[in-house]
Amino acid sequence: MQTESTAISEYLLLGLALLAVLLPVLNGRIHLPFLQVLSRWVRWFLFAAIFAFSLDLFELSGRPYWVHYVTGIAIWFLLETAYNWIAIKALSRSDLPLFPDFQTNNDGDEWPADKQSIDLKDWLSQNDYKRLGSLKAEVYEETFLRATVYEQAQSMTRIQILFIPKRKGEATACYTITTNGKDGGRLITDNQFLPYGGYYPKAWNLCRKPLIGSLQRLLTLHHRRLLGSDINPCEFEDDPLAELNEQQRILERLNIETGFLVPRQYQEEEGKITYEGRYRLWKEMWMLAYLGKSVS
Repeated sequence: MQTESTAISEYLLLGLALLAVLLPVLNGRIHLPFLQVLSRWVRWFLFAAIFAFSLDLFELSGRPYWVHYVTGIAIWFLLETAYNWIAIKALSRSDLPLFPDFQTNNDGDEWPADKQSIDLKDWLSQNDYKRLGSLKAEVYEETFLRATVYEQAQSMTRIQILFIPKRKGEATACYTITTNGKDGGRLITDNQFLPYGGYYPKAWNLCRKPLIGSLQRLLTLHHRRLLGSDINPCEFEDDPLAELNEQQRILERLNIETGFLVPRQYQEEEGKITYEGRYRLWKEMWMLAYLGKSVS
């Protein structure tokens, strides 16, 4: 009986290990954010299963298997929490700008040279979205955030495509769709997946959907939200560069006022992010990683 139980456990471990390897590879090919969330859950369960199996195999504990499994889950939580807190502290003490200044990108490298990007550019052109410009911001030496902004005058909607650098020179695209209102309000729909943790102005009606990887689906959601809102759309007054940099300044000021960020004059001594801000950032890292949701 014990041998049969051990064999079942080994097959389960093998299945979880295969999933832990295959899901990230599959996500890299077809880019479904849900698969990334699922792979994190599989990795967590795999760690707990290996921990419980090892204790049982080497007879290091006489407690039931489920106790060992729950203990493994708790240990993984503590390990990842410690790692995240170290990463947040390092970010707070680093020179990495939390709200970088953008400038015009004249290098002609705003779009990755892959089929998905080419198809997206063609789709934007076919649906009467006009390219307004390309921007970039240096986050650290020779590493840039790149953004391309499109606008459809008829719907008074702007789309910002932000390319976040990855390893090996690749980039992941995030979409931010914005419609301004005549009363100063703003309707925003995006799929940003990087943890933010901070606050937004009350007049900004923000909906964040990190699990939606398709711009077309995100636009459908935005238009549905616009129809159900009381915003009276108006044309954009500023060019994309001025608007984006002003948005960065608004967010930085607000997050200093709300206690998420440390005032600039004290940042060298205390770091950029307050303890309350670090907690919110840690919570958002967990929610994005395992639930695909944002605190904002």
